[in-house]
Amino acid sequence: MILSTARSFLNKKRYRYLIYTTLGVLLIGVFGFRYFEHWRWIDCLNYAVSTMVTTGNAGVLPESDSGKIFNVFYMFTSVILILFFVNTMNHHFQELRQSKEMKHQRHKHLVEKHVHDNQISED
Repeated sequence: MILSTARSFLNKKRYRYLIYTTLGVLLIGVFGFRYFEHWRWIDCLNYAVSTMVTTGNAGVLPESDSGKIFNVFYMFTSVILILFFVNTMNHHFQELRQSKEMKHQRHKHLVEKHVHDNQISED
Protein backbone atom coordinates (compact mmCIF):
# COMPACT_ATOMS: atom_id res chain seq x y z
CA MET A 1 0.00 0.00 0.00
CA ILE A 2 2.68 2.51 1.00
CA LEU A 3 4.98 1.57 -1.88
CA SER A 4 2.19 1.76 -4.45
CA THR A 5 1.14 5.16 -3.08
CA ALA A 6 4.74 6.42 -3.21
CA ARG A 7 5.16 5.06 -6.73
CA SER A 8 1.96 6.74 -7.94
CA PHE A 9 3.09 9.97 -6.26
CA LEU A 10 6.49 9.90 -7.98
CA ASN A 11 5.00 9.04 -11.37
CA LYS A 12 3.34 12.46 -11.59
CA LYS A 13 5.63 15.18 -12.93
CA ARG A 14 4.18 17.96 -10.75
CA TYR A 15 4.87 15.95 -7.61
CA ARG A 16 8.43 15.17 -8.68
CA TYR A 17 9.03 18.90 -9.20
CA LEU A 18 7.78 19.54 -5.68
CA ILE A 19 10.27 17.02 -4.29
CA TYR A 20 13.08 18.57 -6.34
CA THR A 21 12.11 22.04 -5.10
CA THR A 22 12.06 20.84 -1.50
CA LEU A 23 15.51 19.29 -1.85
CA GLY A 24 16.75 22.46 -3.56
CA VAL A 25 15.55 24.68 -0.73
CA LEU A 26 17.13 22.30 1.76
CA LEU A 27 20.46 22.53 -0.06
CA ILE A 28 20.20 26.34 -0.17
CA GLY A 29 19.71 26.25 3.59
CA VAL A 30 22.68 23.96 4.17
CA PHE A 31 25.02 26.01 1.98
CA GLY A 32 23.64 29.30 3.30
CA PHE A 33 24.29 28.40 6.92
CA ARG A 34 27.69 27.05 5.98
CA TYR A 35 28.58 30.31 4.19
CA PHE A 36 27.13 32.78 6.72
CA GLU A 37 27.80 30.95 9.98
CA HIS A 38 30.75 28.71 9.09
CA TRP A 39 29.17 25.77 10.91
CA ARG A 40 30.11 22.16 10.40
CA TRP A 41 28.18 20.50 7.55
CA ILE A 42 26.19 18.29 9.93
CA ASP A 43 25.13 21.32 11.96
CA CYS A 44 24.07 23.10 8.76
CA LEU A 45 22.01 20.10 7.66
CA ASN A 46 20.51 19.65 11.12
CA TYR A 47 19.51 23.30 11.41
CA ALA A 48 18.20 23.51 7.83
CA VAL A 49 15.99 20.44 8.28
CA SER A 50 14.72 21.44 11.72
CA THR A 51 13.91 24.91 10.40
CA MET A 52 12.25 23.52 7.29
CA VAL A 53 9.94 21.24 9.23
CA THR A 54 9.31 24.04 11.76
CA THR A 55 10.50 22.09 14.80
CA GLY A 56 13.36 24.49 15.46
CA ASN A 57 16.66 23.78 17.15
CA ALA A 58 17.50 25.86 20.21
CA GLY A 59 20.96 24.27 20.49
CA VAL A 60 22.20 25.91 17.29
CA LEU A 61 21.33 29.50 16.37
CA PRO A 62 22.76 31.93 13.83
CA GLU A 63 25.03 34.47 15.50
CA SER A 64 26.01 36.80 12.66
CA ASP A 65 23.61 39.43 11.38
CA SER A 66 23.86 38.08 7.84
CA GLY A 67 23.11 34.57 9.13
CA LYS A 68 20.07 35.84 11.02
CA ILE A 69 18.75 37.68 7.95
CA PHE A 70 19.32 34.59 5.82
CA ASN A 71 17.55 32.51 8.46
CA VAL A 72 14.44 34.75 8.37
CA PHE A 73 14.10 34.35 4.60
CA TYR A 74 14.86 30.65 4.84
CA MET A 75 12.17 30.18 7.50
CA PHE A 76 9.51 31.96 5.43
CA THR A 77 10.44 30.00 2.31
CA SER A 78 10.50 26.72 4.21
CA VAL A 79 7.15 27.22 5.88
CA ILE A 80 5.49 28.12 2.60
CA LEU A 81 7.11 25.15 0.87
CA ILE A 82 6.14 22.68 3.59
CA LEU A 83 2.55 23.96 3.61
CA PHE A 84 2.46 23.52 -0.15
CA PHE A 85 3.92 20.03 0.22
CA VAL A 86 1.32 19.03 2.83
CA ASN A 87 -1.47 20.43 0.66
CA THR A 88 -0.16 18.51 -2.36
CA MET A 89 0.03 15.28 -0.38
CA ASN A 90 -3.54 15.81 0.82
CA HIS A 91 -4.66 16.42 -2.76
CA HIS A 92 -2.84 13.27 -3.90
CA PHE A 93 -4.58 11.11 -1.30
CA GLN A 94 -7.96 12.62 -2.18
CA GLU A 95 -7.34 11.72 -5.84
CA LEU A 96 -6.48 8.15 -4.83
CA ARG A 97 -9.68 7.86 -2.77
CA GLN A 98 -11.79 9.25 -5.61
CA SER A 99 -10.14 6.90 -8.08
CA LYS A 100 -10.89 3.90 -5.87
CA GLU A 101 -14.46 5.07 -5.40
CA MET A 102 -14.92 5.45 -9.16
CA LYS A 103 -13.54 1.95 -9.74
CA HIS A 104 -15.90 0.60 -7.10
CA GLN A 105 -18.86 2.36 -8.75
CA ARG A 106 -17.91 1.02 -12.20
CA HIS A 107 -17.55 -2.49 -10.81
CA LYS A 108 -20.90 -2.23 -9.06
CA HIS A 109 -22.52 -0.99 -12.27
CA LEU A 110 -21.03 -3.86 -14.29
CA VAL A 111 -22.21 -6.42 -11.73
CA GLU A 112 -25.73 -4.93 -11.74
CA LYS A 113 -25.77 -4.94 -15.55
CA HIS A 114 -24.57 -8.54 -15.65
CA VAL A 115 -27.27 -9.61 -13.15
CA HIS A 116 -29.89 -7.68 -15.08
CA ASP A 117 -28.80 -9.24 -18.42
CA ASN A 118 -28.91 -12.72 -16.88
CA GLN A 119 -32.43 -12.12 -15.57
CA ILE A 120 -33.60 -11.03 -19.02
CA SER A 121 -32.01 -14.05 -20.72
CA GLU A 122 -33.66 -16.42 -18.21
CA ASP A 123 -37.10 -14.97 -18.94
